[in-house]
Amino acid sequence: MSKSVVFLNWAVIWVSLGAVSHLIAGPLTLANLEYSNPSLKNLRSEIKENLRISKSGTKKEILIPLKYYEYKVQKEDNFFKIMARTGMDLETLSSVNELSSPHDLSHGMVLEIPNMRGTFHPEETDGNEKTKQILAEKYQVDANKLQYDSERGKWFLPGISMGKSEKSFFYGFGFQFPLTTARISSNFGKRLDPFTKKETFHGGLDMAAKQGSDVYSSMEGEVSFVGNQGGYGNLIIIKHSLGYETRYGHLLNFAVKQGQKVKKGEKIGEVGQTGRATGPHLHFEIRRNSKRQRPIFHSH
Repeated sequence: MSKSVVFLNWAVIWVSLGAVSHLIAGPLTLANLEYSNPSLKNLRSEIKENLRISKSGTKKEILIPLKYYEYKVQKEDNFFKIMARTGMDLETLSSVNELSSPHDLSHGMVLEIPNMRGTFHPEETDGNEKTKQILAEKYQVDANKLQYDSERGKWFLPGISMGKSEKSFFYGFGFQFPLTTARISSNFGKRLDPFTKKETFHGGLDMAAKQGSDVYSSMEGEVSFVGNQGGYGNLIIIKHSLGYETRYGHLLNFAVKQGQKVKKGEKIGEVGQTGRATGPHLHFEIRRNSKRQRPIFHSH
């Protein structure tokens, strides 16, 4: 360890291991979004200064170390209000909290809001100098401004904006409705379990349709699983870019094989009622980095 500096006012310990920087401590609390809130003022000021430095070509300037504020979503909040009040942008708020759409926010959810704009490199990587240099070259940014979050195992890329494909996913234009004709019989979120009659969390959409109806890939990708899996019954999992995957459960049969690459809208199977099902329907899920997301469609 070459040096260590303790920032007591920030409740964060910043340690430099050679030329690689690591975030060590936990987040601060942001009690409300009132502009008079001193913590909010400080957050906005640091975001503004870090944005200036990240866009600057001067290598001598050092970013204010990456830290997070925690904010508990209130009933009157929405994604764009929080983004505006904190001085964030779409890319940062969605990347840090792994939100797949503006609709992912819910009352009581705790968001992490960093003190700089940017995005995380989508894949987990080592926090070493070699990886740092590779990413700096890939994203064409000053290597000294990259920030490594050891808890996430990912590099934070200050000043980097979300690409067109990721914005498409975020606004719901990335995924296609997987059936041509269907009725939503059970939504994403809390519901009464049809078997136990107890309130449970439903991590996808149930789409009631005629048995044998064609099921289509919601987005291009590679088939990572084809087979029977517990309550899903006959299941297909397709891996997509940016850490996304889609799941198609209760199928009657399969039209694809594991390892096969499929196009958006390509037939992959047929609606059935295998597994834990009370009638013919498709259970459809979208996950990002293993976290289930609320499916949003604007293309059907």
